[in-house]
Amino acid sequence: MDQIVTSRLLLRAWTDADAEAAYAVLSHDEVWPWLGAEPRRCPDVAAARRTTQRWTAMADVVLGVWAIETPGASDVALQPCGSVLLLTLPRSDGSESDAVEIGWHLHPSAWGRGIATEGAAVLVERARAAGLSRLHAVVRPGNARSLAVCDRLGMIRLGETDAWYGTEFVDHVLEL
Repeated sequence: MDQIVTSRLLLRAWTDADAEAAYAVLSHDEVWPWLGAEPRRCPDVAAARRTTQRWTAMADVVLGVWAIETPGASDVALQPCGSVLLLTLPRSDGSESDAVEIGWHLHPSAWGRGIATEGAAVLVERARAAGLSRLHAVVRPGNARSLAVCDRLGMIRLGETDAWYGTEFVDHVLEL
């Protein structure tokens, strides 16, 4: 997985050394209820390490889960402060999918600074350069912050669906 640098961010692979930061994100009461098909709080640092190892193993030339660092931003205490991702979006019925999901999850100390939008925008360009034609974002109903990121990215809100992950999400699409 290659590193991606923007004017404010460093996107890179998660490492075992990042397990405590991942745990801080994945166990935070304002974050975990929005994540995954069946949200549950990350129980400990060891589980967070296993999650980051799984993310690292999922990476390929285009897809992956990148740790977000904010070099020089003293107001964001946690480093890495979260993730941005491009992953194959699994269909609820188990049939094969070529849909690609863009997503993000950040620690609340990084909220409100445009970090999710900036990191996701870079991945939109990565997907476009790789020849992908469309990206989806699936957001739990009520997750106003993530819905707003989708809006800032120019995504079209398709509405609620249970087509992905076997649960109800608000589906968004961005034609590339």
